[in-house]
Amino acid sequence: MAAAELTLAERIAHAPDSCGVYQWFEQAGEHTPLYVGKARNLRARLRQYLNSDDLKTTFLMRRAHHIEWIATDNETEALLLENNLIKKHRPVYNVRLKDDKQYPYICISLSEPFPRIYLTRRRLPGNLYFGPFSRAQVAREKIQLALDLFPLRRRPLKLPLSKPAKPCLNYHLKKCLAPCAEKINREEYAKIVQQVVDFISGSDDEVRQHVEKKMQKLSAEMKFEEAAKLRDILNFFNERSIRPQVEMRDVKLDFDIVGVYSADLKQLKLDLSLRDEDIGYQTGATGTVDSGAPVRLAQICLLKFRDAKLIAKENFSLTETDLAREALSDGEFAETFFRDYYTGMLDIPPYIVLPNGIDLSAWCAALKNRDGSEPSVLELGKFVEAIRDSHAEINPPALMQMAVNNARLVMRERLLSENLRNQRVGLRQLQKFIGLKAPPQTIECYDISNIQGSEPVASGVMLRDGMPYKSGYRKYRIKSIEGANDPAMMHEAISRRLARVKSGEVNTPDLIVIDGGSTQLNAAMRARSETGVSVPMIGLAKKLEEIYTEDGRILRFDKDSPGMQIIRRARDEAHRFAVAYHRNLRMKRNLKSLFDDVPGIGEKKRAVLLLLLRRIDLAEMQEADLAEKIRKEAGVTAAISAVLAQKIFASLPG
Repeated sequence: MAAAELTLAERIAHAPDSCGVYQWFEQAGEHTPLYVGKARNLRARLRQYLNSDDLKTTFLMRRAHHIEWIATDNETEALLLENNLIKKHRPVYNVRLKDDKQYPYICISLSEPFPRIYLTRRRLPGNLYFGPFSRAQVAREKIQLALDLFPLRRRPLKLPLSKPAKPCLNYHLKKCLAPCAEKINREEYAKIVQQVVDFISGSDDEVRQHVEKKMQKLSAEMKFEEAAKLRDILNFFNERSIRPQVEMRDVKLDFDIVGVYSADLKQLKLDLSLRDEDIGYQTGATGTVDSGAPVRLAQICLLKFRDAKLIAKENFSLTETDLAREALSDGEFAETFFRDYYTGMLDIPPYIVLPNGIDLSAWCAALKNRDGSEPSVLELGKFVEAIRDSHAEINPPALMQMAVNNARLVMRERLLSENLRNQRVGLRQLQKFIGLKAPPQTIECYDISNIQGSEPVASGVMLRDGMPYKSGYRKYRIKSIEGANDPAMMHEAISRRLARVKSGEVNTPDLIVIDGGSTQLNAAMRARSETGVSVPMIGLAKKLEEIYTEDGRILRFDKDSPGMQIIRRARDEAHRFAVAYHRNLRMKRNLKSLFDDVPGIGEKKRAVLLLLLRRIDLAEMQEADLAEKIRKEAGVTAAISAVLAQKIFASLPG
């Protein structure tokens, strides 16, 4: 039987039991894999895919119909090969740094006869690179500082030219030595390039000393204008550079601390004190998006210590949303960070420290310094053991805690910032969706709640800049409608609200959203006509998430787009508020009748009991526990509290 005719199980049975890298493809003959992974034992790892109940694997195997593998001699080779394949093909099922962007480097183009210094996100053979940097602005400032201090060429010409060019303005301003005009030979230019390399790779103290010495020399030579320029550069550098925040005396040690914080959306809200509306995902109680796929986010905080001084803090965001599994570990996020950050880096410190429980020691052989040495990738506990005798002043657990705390804080800031950007985008989308003159800064949404016409209520909630504005929430008891007639109830609620708008008591909203279809919307529009207030209105039907417009159109948009998320948030909040108000009235009515024939329960104790029942969850209590709470808080006898508890539990459904 030909290899192409084998089933997946039969092909996997032929896989070797050695280290290697495997690639899942949608069909045989395709060039871009769906997923790239590594394994210590290829056959054993691939068999797991055939019988996995993991969510991500299940979705992957629905699409994957072909498998290929490459055996390697050791795990280090597998790491490097996996890294190369992931960066080349960018498989859709692999975890990646957020936005999967390539981080910027400072490049000194040693492959050219007259090298330049510039910012790049691509690394080519023969050049020297410094980085990567999590913020391009930091790299640009270092490049500009180097160009201000050293006369490197700036124009991207391919030298040498067929004939000397005319020197440009940079030459006359003494910012370039004009190698394009053959004003300097390669040997002299190479000396300047080496000074730039030393300058970029030096410590902050060395850079300051270099600038200060040059400034003093120019001042002694009576070149005050040039000295003043270096003074300004030095001040700028001192202000913008990252100063040491932690320093241990008489310690010479280089190391990186990698702090990892990750959580699903449910845990994020608890850890970071966030509300649902602070997170730009529509989530349920299980921390999943509306599609049912779990979402897990991670933040890496990298603290760089050189000579036991904290010289830099870098933050990296990672996300695994599409079909991610809830059990995604911190180790998997950390390995993604290693693959995208450390591979190809030439200035790796002797130690890279990870939280306890994350073992990435296999990366030691995969990472190389410029001198060919291998760094030690250690868990926190092992790093403590390694430096205990010679570096007693260092407190690695405290430094790791600082890194994790910073990662947590950056995660919170990141979520809030992303949500704010989403609100702005969403408001512009609503303007376009509905045809408004400007993005709606104030949105009001109304809903009706009743059970077969009993205790009918309406709710009105307000969003400002896309976020709930609790001071603008309003509750309405329907007074003029008998029986179950939701459109008429909506007409009454909107009429009462717009009457206050017309009188000037409240400002006119930019948009009113009605929870319901064309019938409820028409009732609201009729109320608007009767009051004479001009305000745009739309209806939002929950079943298909359709927008009903005033001119009778039905619009459908991506329900997860920022604009739709804003009006869905308004609709869901109005529904929640209305249902809570209706339930509260119904409970008051039911409990009032329960208390009526109990001796010793007057208006004051009834109010105390109502407050008590609002605070507690009856579903999680026993009757005896409720009786004891009633006795203590209402100040009644044990006999009365027992009767009340029995009547309350008897009135509950089921």
